[in-house]
Formats: sequence, C-alpha cells, structure tokens
Amino acid sequence: MAYPLPDKFYYKIGEISKALSLNPSVLRFWESEFNCLKPRKSSAGQRLYSKDDLNLLITIKKLLYKDKLTIEGARRVIAGTSP
Repeated sequence: MAYPLPDKFYYKIGEISKALSLNPSVLRFWESEFNCLKPRKSSAGQRLYSKDDLNLLITIKKLLYKDKLTIEGARRVIAGTSP
C-alpha cells in the first residue's frame, strides 16, 4: 500500500484511494462492476469501507493491474470459477 491506514472499523473513500493509489472514481466504478463490493454509507452519504472491503479492493487491484485480467476475468476469480 502506498499510504498506511490507521486501524479502525471503517475507512472513507479518500483514505482508501490514497492507500491504494487509485482515484476515487475507480473505486466507485468497481462498485458497479463487482457485486460483492458494497461499502456502507453514512447518514451523509459518505462511503465507508470495512477491512473486508479493503482486502477485496486489494485483490481486485492485483487481478486487474498485476495479473492483467479483464474485469470479467477478475469477477470469475473472485467468484471462484476459472478466468
């Protein structure tokens, strides 16, 4: 991770985007592409990512950027089927 995160239950989208060196728009796009990625929303509508969400985002980033899979291929790997 590019930016260390403090140990807490939920992280805002800005904290996650800095930690993963991704634009917030990429994170919002991935929410629409990966059904398993569902951050909570605060009463003000702010996205709140859990540690499980963070781990999933790390996996998605690895699959897309390092392993060079397509979004469909990454979906299949996460779902447990072959790419």
